[in-house]
Amino acid sequence: DTLAHAARYAAVHPLFLRAFEWLAAYAAATPSEGRVALDGDRLVALPQGYTTHPLDCRKFETHDRFIDIQYIVSGSERIYVGDPTAMTPVVPYDPEKDIAFFEGRGAAETLRAGEFLIIWPDEAHAPGCDPGAEPASVRKVVLKVAV
Repeated sequence: DTLAHAARYAAVHPLFLRAFEWLAAYAAATPSEGRVALDGDRLVALPQGYTTHPLDCRKFETHDRFIDIQYIVSGSERIYVGDPTAMTPVVPYDPEKDIAFFEGRGAAETLRAGEFLIIWPDEAHAPGCDPGAEPASVRKVVLKVAV
C-alpha cells in the first residue's frame, strides 16, 4: 500500500500509527542511514540503501519477535513472500538477531517508491531482489515493530 492509506492500518497494532507518522516525516526529509529507535526496542527504523540482487542470491528470512514494515523511499525492488513450513531451513533461528533463514519459493511483490509491505512473523521473505531483468538502486526503510 502507500502512505496515503496508512491510517487504515492504525488499529491493527498499537505502534503502527507512530510508525507510519514517522515514515511520512522521514519520506519528506530523507535523513541518512542508521538505526533510529522510535520507541526503545519496540519500534525501530532501519534506513538503508543498496543495489538489488537476483533471487538466487538471497535466502528467505523469518523473525519471531518483530513485524517488518518495508517502505521504499526511492527505486524499486521485488520482495518474495512464502510459507516457511514449506521451505528448507538453512540457518536455525538466532534469538539474539531474531532471524532464521530458509530456501524455498514464494510469491513476488514488486514495491516502488512510496509503497510499503507489512510482513508478519509467520511469513518468510526474501527482500532486496531485482525488480526486473536488471539490478536497481534502492533507498528504503525497514521498520521493526515488536509483536
